[in-house]
Amino acid sequence: MTPQEVGGQLNVSRETLEQLSRFVALLERWQRSINLVSARSLTDVWRRHILDSGQLANYIPANARTILDVGSGGGFPGLVLSIIGPWEVRLVESDQRKAVFLQTVINELGLLAKVCNSRIEALSPCYPDVISARALAPIPKLMNLIAPQLHSKVTCLLLKGAAVKEELTGFQNHSNMIPSFHPSLSSSDGVVVSLTMPD
Repeated sequence: MTPQEVGGQLNVSRETLEQLSRFVALLERWQRSINLVSARSLTDVWRRHILDSGQLANYIPANARTILDVGSGGGFPGLVLSIIGPWEVRLVESDQRKAVFLQTVINELGLLAKVCNSRIEALSPCYPDVISARALAPIPKLMNLIAPQLHSKVTCLLLKGAAVKEELTGFQNHSNMIPSFHPSLSSSDGVVVSLTMPD
């Protein structure tokens, strides 16, 4: 997909698309020395990474102000959401070199985001409005890692593949969070999972 096609799918402004393009350029430059994403996926970076991450914006509650992005890696989905929306994004990444990359993008693009070079389980509770994650861990393990960050108003947005139902089977045996599923814009077998606490 072209940048313009992805921009149309995400319904972003020309200025936002330019910011996303600058991010992609930085990603491609740093990828030569750090393995930020799989090399094969770079040939389709706009669909595989930008569209895949950006679609989460459709499911962020209207009153949300803060996002905790865990296992940010190359900035997906956290940096994409920071570029697209008005939210304050906190990116959690344990790999120091990747954390330096994330901070470089934030500085060069002037984003409202912060990097926390830490393991998620070592992070003090910050009670974000939204917790996002992509390809970090199966849902039961992931929810154990972020358990200290959960509260009654939180929404968890997870980018998942075809095995999501299997992951949720074990998870729902010990959690009262309510899942909803949305077909992915970027992959025929992808799913956006939204987890919320019951009222």
